[in-house]
Amino acid sequence: MMKQYFLFILFLLLVSSNNFGQTFSDDFTGLTTATNLAGQSSWTKGGTGPDATVDNATPLTYEGYNGGGGEYVVMPVGVATSSRVFKLFTTPITSYTGTTVYFSFLLRLTATADSATAMGYFLTLGDAAGSTSALSPKLYARKNGTGFNIGVSKQTTTNWKIHWGTTVLNLNQTYLVVEKYVFHTAGIQPAVEGYDDECYLWVNPAITASEPNVNTAEIQHLGGGTLDPDFDGYQAIAGGIGSVIWNNRTITNPSGAFDGIRVANGATGTDAWTNLNPAAVPVEMTAFSANSINGNVELAWKTATEKNNNGFDVERKSANSDFVKIGFVKGNGTTTNFSSYSFTDKNINANSAYSYRLKQVDFDGTFFYSNVVNVSAGQTPSTFALGQNFPNPFNPSTSISYSVPLSGVVTLAIFNTLGQKVKEVVNQFQEAGNYTVSLNASDLSSGNYIYNISLNGQSINKKMLLLK
Repeated sequence: MMKQYFLFILFLLLVSSNNFGQTFSDDFTGLTTATNLAGQSSWTKGGTGPDATVDNATPLTYEGYNGGGGEYVVMPVGVATSSRVFKLFTTPITSYTGTTVYFSFLLRLTATADSATAMGYFLTLGDAAGSTSALSPKLYARKNGTGFNIGVSKQTTTNWKIHWGTTVLNLNQTYLVVEKYVFHTAGIQPAVEGYDDECYLWVNPAITASEPNVNTAEIQHLGGGTLDPDFDGYQAIAGGIGSVIWNNRTITNPSGAFDGIRVANGATGTDAWTNLNPAAVPVEMTAFSANSINGNVELAWKTATEKNNNGFDVERKSANSDFVKIGFVKGNGTTTNFSSYSFTDKNINANSAYSYRLKQVDFDGTFFYSNVVNVSAGQTPSTFALGQNFPNPFNPSTSISYSVPLSGVVTLAIFNTLGQKVKEVVNQFQEAGNYTVSLNASDLSSGNYIYNISLNGQSINKKMLLLK
């Protein structure tokens, strides 16, 4: 999906409530890949250890979340030398001294250390100088079987009173992480909690109009002492929250990537989630495909609704280049009707592989990236073939590639394990060529599925796994 403005505590840029506001956002769009994050877009290096870097090979996206896509930050394998890269808040505020803060980001880890060793945190909110010494939340990851757990702590000491979630998350899968943190200081704390802060962390929450019940959170903290000894004491706000920090503290820091950072605040005594105004009509993409036909690459996409849509920059990436703009397709402004678009890329090399993405641009210059689709150009395929979907497991979008050696009516459908058809992806006449389609499974439940392709009496099945 290209862009959706849903009612969600901190995902909207169009909120006008006086009790809630977006304090910080960064999608790392347009940063130079294969270089350090520090020195770009006001990110600053601290310490002598490793730097985070920028890449855009496999963008991080989450259906309905208006962050991520395109460039993202790569966290190196942890080393013993401490370092951090931070960015200070600038507008609309330089620091926030209220009692409630919301923090969200997209996360895809590739490796984590054993839980038996001392853990180092990798993301946190800092003060207006980029310091990690006085503020929360500090986020951790530890190995659990072939996956990992996520944890939080308000301490700066390595491996000190980390509160761990219990769900085993998968490596190499993108997750949306959302945290709500409530500071309690002397004189304003709930009596049952003493001076203890509150912390709720959701992984892949439903993006709806209401804040999820705290009982659905992966990490739930309702007080210290006997209720939750991991959060004894309270966290001083000092001069206020004023920065986002990536931190490397020990060799146990996880490696992977993050993107789509959002920080927002709620006024004292209010529920920021319920103060949001209705969202604008989304530019909602329902399909995006790249097909190699007769020596060209044919791109096709559809939208269900559009709001102030000026159009789409078509961007292409090859093995030897970053994404570059190769064309523009005019949008339909504001409409609630289904719209279909296409673009033909004729400037390609035979037997080469390409990646494509769309940059949807509003009339005011606001833009959002689509998912990336990959396609192999070149000669007409000689065999009928169906590739394994990627990524797999996935949530909620994945790409399916297939080859059609002869023209004919192609059907590509998704079936549950009972053999019932749950979604039809393709059902149309297609010329011989190589095709890639993007599947959006946000309307399906987690579980195993079978995808089947048929052409001229031939049929191929493969399995896929949806994990929400």
